Amino acid sequence: MFAEPRAISTLIRIYGLWMREVIQSRVGAIQGSAAFRVLGAWVLASLVLHLAWELAQLPFYTVWREASPAVIAWAVVHCTAGDGLIALGTYLAAACAARSIDWPWAAPGRGLAALWASGLAWTVFSEWRHVFKLGSWAYVETMPTVAGIGVAPLLQWVVVPGLALWCLREWDPRPSRSAPG
Repeated sequence: MFAEPRAISTLIRIYGLWMREVIQSRVGAIQGSAAFRVLGAWVLASLVLHLAWELAQLPFYTVWREASPAVIAWAVVHCTAGDGLIALGTYLAAACAARSIDWPWAAPGRGLAALWASGLAWTVFSEWRHVFKLGSWAYVETMPTVAGIGVAPLLQWVVVPGLALWCLREWDPRPSRSAPG
């Protein structure tokens, strides 16, 4: 039904090269190291918020009831790190959709819509794959679901990016844009 790992790896490499080209050609208002400041701030805000969410949603997963504290800690660290990578990917997808790496200020509505769409799409795929295909994790009976996918992870990719966007806009890590004179 799904492609082999080698085909997926090739697609990821092609996607990465394409994303690099798109980002380099569409930096626009933010240049050079300033883009990395914005991306770094986004990832930092996202990691903090995703860590909080991962801790809060633990009771909805069987690992909370069945695993040792060390396994639970590893799961939280592992999932939070993955969330950080996904947050970076969704930010870049939003930058492509908004045609600006500076989308939180230049086109926040369009960027957030693309960010939500890509984050939710990844979440649906990832949860389906890990819960039903691989058995990597499981929901407890109290986890509300939509079409078999847990509501907690779905809400995570709506609430956390929205909060991260608010934090980024409040913090505004871009270089000063003050007028000369």
